[in-house]
Amino acid sequence: MGKLLICVGLALLLHVQLGSSYILSCYFTNWAQYRPGAGKYLPTNIDPCLCDHLIYAFASMDNNMIKTYEWNDEKLYGQFQALKNQNSNLKTLLAIGGWNFGTQKFTAMVSSAANRQTFINSVIQFLRQYQFDGLDIDWEFPCTRGSPPQDKQLFTVLVQELMSAFEAEAKKTNRPRLMLTAAVSAGKGVIDTGYQISQIGAVLDYIHVMSYDLHGSGEPTVGENSPLYKGPADQGQMIYYNVDYAMNYWKSNGAPAEKLLVGFATYGHNFRLASSNTAVGAPASGPGPAGPFTHQSGFWAYYEICTFLKQGATQAWDSPQDVPYAYNNGVWIGYDNVKSFQNKVQWLKQGGFGGAMVWTLDLDDFSGTFCGQGKYPLINTLKSGLGTGASCSARTDPLPPVAPTQQLQPKPGGGSGNGGSSAGSGFCAGKANGPYPDPTNKNHFYECQQGHTYTQSCAAGLVFDNSCKCCNWA
Repeated sequence: MGKLLICVGLALLLHVQLGSSYILSCYFTNWAQYRPGAGKYLPTNIDPCLCDHLIYAFASMDNNMIKTYEWNDEKLYGQFQALKNQNSNLKTLLAIGGWNFGTQKFTAMVSSAANRQTFINSVIQFLRQYQFDGLDIDWEFPCTRGSPPQDKQLFTVLVQELMSAFEAEAKKTNRPRLMLTAAVSAGKGVIDTGYQISQIGAVLDYIHVMSYDLHGSGEPTVGENSPLYKGPADQGQMIYYNVDYAMNYWKSNGAPAEKLLVGFATYGHNFRLASSNTAVGAPASGPGPAGPFTHQSGFWAYYEICTFLKQGATQAWDSPQDVPYAYNNGVWIGYDNVKSFQNKVQWLKQGGFGGAMVWTLDLDDFSGTFCGQGKYPLINTLKSGLGTGASCSARTDPLPPVAPTQQLQPKPGGGSGNGGSSAGSGFCAGKANGPYPDPTNKNHFYECQQGHTYTQSCAAGLVFDNSCKCCNWA
């Protein structure tokens, strides 16, 4: 009996010391800095105790080498890593790729051993230079969107070679090994076409399954963004488009359950209703209106959804799929709330999955001003449900200043506020740091830094709005 009590006591002690066995991984997006007013989001907005892993999205690639994307990425990297001063257990990863990045540069990079080696060497140097703990590969997706069939195997080869190089570098430098993760599709057809599941599952540290965007405004009927189960309106291929099917498909085809992180969305997809029918599967006539902060038709951040609900939208619960929806004045939205996140966490635990991945920090009600549910209501639901982050207690003293890693240089890029070329010091001479409109071109603006002028451009269809100092719809 005495030995039994000692064993039980040791087990309890180990559990307390190790904390939760689950991982909560959260994406930060480097274009959230361009949102107006209360939507603007920077690494300094991040609660350092909220997530176990923070993933910075996105880096780019040129000549098979990883590179920054936004003009001020180096500055934001410093702010991102400074969060570790408040949470010593925090791990930071850098994601490369994304939907807008496409497939062509990935295809070119994996096509030869020499190109892959160039990439791998650049990744190790870059991650160490900017103090990241790992790389997240966000190739959307191998063998689709112009990527040839051989990329299925070459993606596996890339993952294997990256891990071998990370292990060798760690041994050589006596530093902790860099982590390696990947963001992968939740669509059965894309999975079958693009991934050798058991092979990459054996190598990757974690697999971030993007189990959202399962229905969107390009479809002729309204549907849920991230349904837990299939619904009665789902026919044909659509029976695969739910979190339960996607996650179990990855697991049953050889990905270790403990490495699979379930994707959670802090946003929803909206539609315009084509009739008086408001049920799931009702006819739609296209995307709903863009939100005042996210500026993307068919898409609202959770905090924008809260405003829609407060303005009198009818809220409903989609019981078969275990997620909510709402509608008002011909606009319909499928989304997630605290209740659906709680249900998914229980399902996740029962399935033995490794934890949760969130897209994104900046789309939750991070300030707590819109939904009346406190700061980060959705992500905090995951944190409490999974029991993660228990060992972290954020310091109340301000972060120490982070020295810039190098002088700001003009960098070509993309997204809302592309990096541009220096126009010399003429325009910005004597001006305070910050963005200024270009009087000759509404799509362009000037970014002034220490008297130097950098010409920037907004994404296609956007103009520089001086009232919010951001790229906005015309």
